[in-house]
This record gives sequence, structure tokens and C-alpha cells, in this order.
Amino acid sequence: MGDPPDSWTRINSMRKIVLLVGTACLISSPALAQQPDRGKPAPNDGWEVSIGGGAIYTPQYLGDDDYALNLVPSIRVNYEDKFFASVEGGVGYSLINSEIFRAGPLAQIVFGRDEDGGGPFRISGDDTADLIGLGDVDTGVELGGFAELDLGNVTSSLKVGKAISAHEGFVAELGISYKGTLQFNGPPLIYSIGPRLNFGDADYSNAYFGVTQAQALASGLPEYEAEGGITSYGLSGTAIMPLTDSAAMTFIASYTRLIGDVADAPLVQQRGSEDQAFAGAIFSYAFN
Repeated sequence: MGDPPDSWTRINSMRKIVLLVGTACLISSPALAQQPDRGKPAPNDGWEVSIGGGAIYTPQYLGDDDYALNLVPSIRVNYEDKFFASVEGGVGYSLINSEIFRAGPLAQIVFGRDEDGGGPFRISGDDTADLIGLGDVDTGVELGGFAELDLGNVTSSLKVGKAISAHEGFVAELGISYKGTLQFNGPPLIYSIGPRLNFGDADYSNAYFGVTQAQALASGLPEYEAEGGITSYGLSGTAIMPLTDSAAMTFIASYTRLIGDVADAPLVQQRGSEDQAFAGAIFSYAFN
């Protein structure tokens, strides 16, 4: 279904409001955050700031089989379709910014993991005891880059990063998304859906899934050393419901399947699950 006449400016403004595609991953699985789909370049002569908040239902840590509800804030800043910054999407700049291709540097926060199982945004669900004895993973920063090829309704994306703290590993994510609109009696419903594939090296995999001799004694899990490789694949979707020219409700959902050495880890096999999912909704308002 095509877009209604003269609606691209409003639709792309709404796309920029999408702040939480991957926020649940930031809360529950460091280094797996996804940059929101920015869609076609829309006219933007200056700064745009969007703020919002919502609820996310997500595993308590990557690999867990227990879920919790989190209330999360979200803030995003854009400048002339080149610079973008947000907690969940990172800070980046489009050095190459054509009609169909964008690429540039990207820096992202890697949220840590506390062995006490606590979470700063959680409003339901008890703290998990699964991680006791495994130690904390510090919050840090990943430095890397991104590239997007936009061929109409289909966008291919690649994101790579090397953590300079936290897990200190190399990670990459490859994604393809199909986007479109559904027109009802009111404003169009904007949707995006597609598969994703994630990679992590041995440093990344062992930071979250490895078990050293000391950790084995403290946690009760057997020793385990993970190799690098493809860590997960999955499918994620987003639906945006514009409320006004500046406000929107965004609904997100994702399913991820852990594979390889990550899936075989004792933490996953004995205390968690290879199947991971999240869902949520957020209200956002843009100022420009």
C-alpha cells in the first residue's frame, strides 16, 4: 500500500521519533542495541529533539528465561539528517549521506550487567540470582561505524563496533528491513519488519557467557570458555502510529534465537533459554 499524497515529510518525521528499537536490548543484553530506522531523508534545516517514555517487557539478562517490565525514558537529537544521538542508537555522523546510501562513524554506550541481578528501570519482577558469582560486566563504550543501503521499501544495514571498555570485544550486526504504510480512516500506520544477524568475538562471548575457574566455584556453574562467531539471529518489527505532526505512539517487538557457543553456555542451558523476546510501547514528541 502506498503513502497518501504529500505525506512523506510527516511520515519521515515520525520515523525519526522511533527511539526504542533496541532499548530493551540495551537493558537486557549489552552490545545488541539496534539503531532505529531513519527511513528516507526528510527535509530538516536544523536541530530536532524528541523525547518520550514507555514500557518494555524483556528478559532480565541476555539468555534469561525470566522476564520483567521496565519503564524507560528516551531522548533523541538529530541535525540536518547527518548527526544523530540517543542512548539506544548511539552517537553518529553520516559522512556519506546520499538518497540511497548512508555511512559514518558510530559510538554507543554498552550497558553493564550486575551479578546481583538488579535493574534501574524495572517496575516488576524480582532480582534474579542466576548471575551471582559471575561478577559484574562494566558499562563502557563501543567505537565503530554504520552503513545503510536504502532501496525504497527495503533497507539493508551493517553496524560494527569495538568496545574500549566493558566486554572489550568486537561485535557486528547485519539487518534487512521492509518498511511501508497502512492507510485506515485516520493517519497512516508506519511499519518496519525484518531479520537480523549478530556476531561477537571471543572477548564479547566470554564476558557474558564464559565461566572462569573462580566463577565456577562462586556460581555453581561448570567452567566454560566460549569461542567467537555468530551469536544470534532473529526478527524484529516496529509499528508507528502518528498522533499529531509531532507526537506518535511506537510499538516494538522482537524474537531472538541464541546460537553457537553462546547458546551452549551453562548460564543459558542450566538457568535460562536460547529463545529471547521483547515487546513494548512508547510515546514520543518531537521539537524542531
